[in-house]
Amino acid sequence: MMRKSWLKKAASVGTALALTMGLCACGGGNKTENAGLAKENVYKFEAFTMPEIKGDDYNVYTSHYKDGMIYLVLEVYHWSENNNDKDIQLLTMKEDGSEAQLTPLEIPQWKGVGADAGNAAAPGEEGEPAGEPEESGEPEGDAAEPETEGEDTAEPDTEGEDSAESETEGEDTAEPDTEGEDSAESETEGEDTATSDTEDSIAVEPDIYRPEQEIYENIYFGNYVFGPDGMLYALRNYNYQNNAAEEYVSIQKNYITCWNLDGSLAWETELEGLTSEEEWLYVTALTVTGDGTVNILLNGDSAYKMSVDGQGNVSERKPMSEEAAKIFANGGSVMTKADGTFLVTYYDEQDWAKQYITTYDPATDTLGQPSQLPTSMTWDGYNTMSAGISSDLIYSNSKGVFTYKVGDTESKEKMNFINSDLNISDFNSLIELSDTSFLGIFRENYGEDVQAGIFTYVDPKDIPDKAVLVLAGNWIGSDLKQRVVEYNRSNEEYRITVKEYDSYNTYEDYEAGLTQLNNDITTGNMPDILITSGLPVENYVSKGLLADVGKLIEKDEELSQVEFVQNVLDAYSVDGKLYYVIPNFRVSTVIGKTSIVGDRTSWTMADMKELMSTLPEGTNMLGEMTRDSFMYTMMDFCGADFMDVSTGKCEFDSQNFLDMMEFAKELPEELSEDYFGEDYWRNYESQYRENRTILRNLYIGRLSDVNSTINGSFGEDVSYIGFPTESGMGSYVQAQDSYAISARSANIDGAWDFLRFYLTDEYQKELTWGLPIQMKYFMEDAQEATQRPYYLDENGNKEEYDDYFYIGGEEIKLDPMSQEQVDELVNFIFSINKCYYGNSDITTIINEEMPSFFSGQKSAQEVAKIIQSRAQLFVNENR
Repeated sequence: MMRKSWLKKAASVGTALALTMGLCACGGGNKTENAGLAKENVYKFEAFTMPEIKGDDYNVYTSHYKDGMIYLVLEVYHWSENNNDKDIQLLTMKEDGSEAQLTPLEIPQWKGVGADAGNAAAPGEEGEPAGEPEESGEPEGDAAEPETEGEDTAEPDTEGEDSAESETEGEDTAEPDTEGEDSAESETEGEDTATSDTEDSIAVEPDIYRPEQEIYENIYFGNYVFGPDGMLYALRNYNYQNNAAEEYVSIQKNYITCWNLDGSLAWETELEGLTSEEEWLYVTALTVTGDGTVNILLNGDSAYKMSVDGQGNVSERKPMSEEAAKIFANGGSVMTKADGTFLVTYYDEQDWAKQYITTYDPATDTLGQPSQLPTSMTWDGYNTMSAGISSDLIYSNSKGVFTYKVGDTESKEKMNFINSDLNISDFNSLIELSDTSFLGIFRENYGEDVQAGIFTYVDPKDIPDKAVLVLAGNWIGSDLKQRVVEYNRSNEEYRITVKEYDSYNTYEDYEAGLTQLNNDITTGNMPDILITSGLPVENYVSKGLLADVGKLIEKDEELSQVEFVQNVLDAYSVDGKLYYVIPNFRVSTVIGKTSIVGDRTSWTMADMKELMSTLPEGTNMLGEMTRDSFMYTMMDFCGADFMDVSTGKCEFDSQNFLDMMEFAKELPEELSEDYFGEDYWRNYESQYRENRTILRNLYIGRLSDVNSTINGSFGEDVSYIGFPTESGMGSYVQAQDSYAISARSANIDGAWDFLRFYLTDEYQKELTWGLPIQMKYFMEDAQEATQRPYYLDENGNKEEYDDYFYIGGEEIKLDPMSQEQVDELVNFIFSINKCYYGNSDITTIINEEMPSFFSGQKSAQEVAKIIQSRAQLFVNENR
C-alpha cells in the first residue's frame, strides 16, 4: 500500500539539483582516479506534477504507455470517512508528465443472488430480498448504469488484498505483492510489472457480511490489462457464501469488464464455464490482441485457456497442451506483449535454483525456445519486471534497474541507484519509454511516500570529475545506502560509490561474494571503505592493509573530546591500535542463577564439570545444545584462546580444546522430534525457574531487554558467568556494525569524513537497536532500563505500559530492573575485554574433522592433532 504523497515538481527539482551539484564538484590530483565509477549508469529523475488525489491512501495498480501517452490505474482509499470505500481512478498524462487528468472508472451495477441461496440484499437495496441471480451486464450497450458516487467502492476481501509494497531488503523477490496483468510494449507501447502466478483480486464493491445470517457477499476486480485496441480490461469476480441455509451455498461468477480510456464503461460479459465445483481454478493472466480478443489463461488443478472476442462472445475453455500446462504450473512471472503473446518465467521442477524464460502464444497453444536466466538475476531477485524496448525485459532490484535479452548470459545494468543519488527500495511501475528514458513509480528507503516521474540518462561526459571513494561489502543494507545518498547529495568534495559482492553468490556457493571480496582485498584491490562483517579482518591487520582509526579519532577536533565505552574499543584493538569504526555493539554471555553457579563472572571447563556432578540426574547445563551447535558457540566465545593470526599462535592440541571436544561428544547429535512435543512451550518457559536447565546464552542489544530474562525466565538474581574458558573471560562484545579504511586509499580523509558521522551525537542519540558506543548515550540506555517501557502517541506524548512474562499460561507482571540490577549489568559490560571471534576457515576445518571423533573412528588427541596441523598452516599463510 502506498501513502498519498505525490511529490510536486519543486521537490523533484531539488533532487535533480542535488545530483547535478554533487556530480559537478571537482577534486584534484590522484584523488580523482576513480572518478569514472561515479559516472556509470547515471539517471536524472524529474517528478510529475500530479493532480490532487482525494483519499487517505492509494495504490498504483497498473500502468501503460502508448503513442506518447501514459495511463495509470489507481485504487484510492477513503478510511478517514469511517468506511471501507475505495474507488478506481484512471490517471492519464503525456509522457513528459503534462496535462495529467484523473477520471473515475465507471463501475457496472450489480445484483445479489436469489432467495434460494439466501436473503442478501444488493447495495442500495438493504432490507429487500434479492431476486433471482442476474448477470451484471451484457456486451455492447447492455451494461447496467453505474452506481451513484460512494456505492461503487469496497474494501478488498481478505483473499484478494493487494499491496504496492514489495518484500524486506535483503528480500528482492520474483513474485511482486501486487498481482495483475501487464501488457508489455512493443517499440511504441509498454506495460508495467509482471504478474505472479497466483490468484489476483481487487475489491471495488462493498463486502456484505451478515454474521447473524452467516452470509458473505463480495465483488472485486483484478487482472487489469490495457489492450492494443485502446481499451482497458479487467476480470470481475463475484463471491457469495451462505452458511445458514440447510445446505451450504457457495456461488462464484466471473466477468470480463471493458472500459474506454476516458473511464466510461464499454461492455461487460459473464464468463460462463470458467470455474466448476469439480476443479479449483484461477485466472493466471489476461492478454488482448489487436482486434480486441481477450485471451484468458487458467491454472490450478488443471490448465486451460479461453477467449472473449470484441463483441463479448465467450469461447469454451480448452485444455492447454501438456507442455504449456507444465510451464505455467512452475511459473514465476507472466508478462503480456503487444502482439497478444506472453513472456513467461518458470522454475526447473528438478532444480528450483534454475529459472527459465520462454514465450507462449495462446492462439496456437505453442511455446517458444526456452532460455535459462542468469544466476545473478535469479539470486539477486527482482521486485518489478516488464517487457522492455531496448531489451526483452526491464526489471529492478535493490541495486538498480537492469535489462535482459533472452539468450544472454548476463543482464545489463541500466541505472545505478547510488550513482543517481537515489535509494529506491522498490518500483510499483516501471515502463521503458526509450533506450535512454523510463517511467518509474517508486518509494525510497522503504518509506511510505510514493514518487512518480521520468528517469533520463545522463551522459558521462556531462559529469565533471570528483574525488570518488569505493565502499564495499558482501551485503549493504538500505540504511547505509541512504546515508551514502545523503552524503553524496550534500558533499562538495567527495563522492562515494558502492560495490555489493553478494552479486557473486550462487545457489551452489552462498559465500562466493565473501570469497571474491577477500581475494580482491589480498590482491591489492581493496575498497576505500570496507564493511567488515564476515571477513577475516585480523588477516588484513597482520598484512598492514588497514588504517589506524584510533589516530583519526585523536586528530578529530570534535570526536577527540568524546568519551566512548573504552573497553569495547580496547577489545577490538591490536597492539594498542584500533582498526575499526564501531557505531554500536552488543554483548554475548552465559548466565545462570547465582544460587546455583555462584557469584562469579568466569569459570573453566573443570569448574563446570564439578558443578554438573552435584546436580540431579537429567539436569541440562545448556538448553537445546547439540554437538555441532556447542562447537560453533565455543569458537564464538573462545576462538581467540586457541589462535591469533597476528602472532602466529595456534593451540588446538591443548588440553582446554580437548576438554571442549569431550564435552561436545556427550551432547545429542540432534534434538529428537519428541523434544518438540505438545508440552514444548510450557516446558521451555519454565525450565530455568524450575532448575531443569542451568545455563542460558544471553545476547544484549538493549539493556532493558535483559529484564524479561532475569526477572522473567529466571525469576531471581543471576550471575554473568560466561562460557567456560581458561582465559578468564567467557563473554565478549561484538560490533553490531563495523567499518574499516584502507591504509592505501588515496582518500583516507574522505573515508573518515564519511564514517565519523556514526560516532557523532547526531547518529548516537537516534540509535534504537544496539548499545551506543558513546558513553553518554550508553548510560542513558542503562537508565531507561529502570523505567517503565513506553511509546510515543500520535501527538508525540510518552505513554507508559507494563511488560508481562508468561509461564504455563500464567501472566507475570514484570517491574523494571532495579538500579542495583542495572549497576551490576553495566559493571559487568565494562569488565569485558574480549571481542567476538569469527573465522569461517577455521570453523570449516573443525566441522570437517570432528565427525570422526564423534563416531569413534579417531580419538580426541588424533583429531585435535589434525585440526592443529591444518589450522597452523592457515595461520602461517595469512600472517
